[in-house]
Amino acid sequence: MAPVQSLPMDRTPLPKPHGCRILLAAVGEAWSWRLTTAEGRSARGLAPDLPTARRSAAFAAFAVEAFARAARRRF
Repeated sequence: MAPVQSLPMDRTPLPKPHGCRILLAAVGEAWSWRLTTAEGRSARGLAPDLPTARRSAAFAAFAVEAFARAARRRF
């Protein structure tokens, strides 16, 4: 098995959401991404290539932020 390679999210042209830490790692022929929020929530997934992993992680980060904003609102 190939060694795990982690890349910081700042190597992508996509904006980085506030307070989120994103790690990307090669896992065999796929890429793994892991998102950790400032509150300690986490999400993870697999993608077939590095650009897709970056986009997936960024999408997840913005979705988590949107859910947190919605939870703070009082209806």
